[in-house]
Amino acid sequence: MNNKLTLFLAWALTLGLSACNENMDGRYNGRGVLSLGGLSAELNAELNTKAAPSPEEYYISVVNEEKEPVCDVTGRLLENIPLSALKDRDETFDILSGNYSVVARTARTVPEAGFECPVYGGEIPVTVVAGEKTAPDLIVCRLAQCKVTIEYDEALLADMTGVGNATVKVSDSSPLDFPILFENGVPAPETRAGYFAVPSTPSSLIVTITTAIKGKSMKMSKAFSGIQAAQWRQITLIPLVNAEGDASFDVRVDGYLDDGELSQSLSPVEDVIGNDPQAPAGDGGITLGFAQDCTMFDDLDRIVIPDPAVTRMDLRLVAEVPNGVKKFTVHIETENDAFKSALAVAGGPDIDLINPSPDAGVVFEVVPFPHGTELLGMQRVEFDLSGAQEPIYGFEGSHTFVMSVTDGKGCKKVIPVTMVIGD
Repeated sequence: MNNKLTLFLAWALTLGLSACNENMDGRYNGRGVLSLGGLSAELNAELNTKAAPSPEEYYISVVNEEKEPVCDVTGRLLENIPLSALKDRDETFDILSGNYSVVARTARTVPEAGFECPVYGGEIPVTVVAGEKTAPDLIVCRLAQCKVTIEYDEALLADMTGVGNATVKVSDSSPLDFPILFENGVPAPETRAGYFAVPSTPSSLIVTITTAIKGKSMKMSKAFSGIQAAQWRQITLIPLVNAEGDASFDVRVDGYLDDGELSQSLSPVEDVIGNDPQAPAGDGGITLGFAQDCTMFDDLDRIVIPDPAVTRMDLRLVAEVPNGVKKFTVHIETENDAFKSALAVAGGPDIDLINPSPDAGVVFEVVPFPHGTELLGMQRVEFDLSGAQEPIYGFEGSHTFVMSVTDGKGCKKVIPVTMVIGD
């Protein structure tokens, strides 16, 4: 490992350690009183909805600027306290002065993924001043997750000839399966809504579909970026037929409802954001796959990196862009905290391969993506990522590189590539 990369990782570790020192800057000198007995919480009522009942309870936490629950001066942890108990006792707390947030949720925790498990939450900032009393009064809550539903075009369902599955994930650790079963010879796909916790960093929704169309097994994976809380991502599977008459399918998001909008109920409303009629149709024939003579791996969704002390990796990819590259970006998602810190030092998880920032050069030391203005107009882009084996092997876990390509005609395709270490 070269000196530049070693310094990069050491810097990331230093950043992680410094976050533990929350009392060093003098913000917490003295104490004040935080009164929560008069606090109320309510759901955003802009939609008169019926999908979720009114919550029986709200749970209140007090968090610091790093979003970690704090203690009062007696050592009591101010986390998930029932609001009803706070009101019954007109509860007050002596707390070190500083900047905090009071958080309300309709559940003690937000599940990473699950069916029909909406959680609503909200927060308000508070400043506790030494010798004074602070009494927040109202928190307005909205959906704290991203809601996802999957629908199937009727013509596509008619062509299905075997059981299948749709896997949706925002976090690699918590995928949610939407199975496609058969009942009396008729496809019966999962119709319940899935709810996904949204990470604090920019994230993508990755959808992988496996099914059989007219007797032929098929698989497709797509990523949709910009996932946020209080969105409803409506995924639709549609049939495709190529020039040769072969049937297949595509995955698209017809739109999403975005909370002003999306609060307690999540029933459909009329102002769904649809497809731009001026947008170019199709993906321009853009593909990303393994080089023809690269046979070590066969699944972009799961590239298990071998131990460099045992096996030398051969990982070469080829992007085919018939209309020429206009824009090529990579969004990196990882479950490894050290890798997250390293990405923060390198300018964040989003990298423009054509015009990368100077900081992004350190990422190329770990994963040697082709980059620079020479990519503009290229119809074939070769990725030799074999050199990533040794540096990335030190980051255990799963890392997804979401490739987004826009061609000269404005067609776009998003393709995730996932590397797994330590499996």
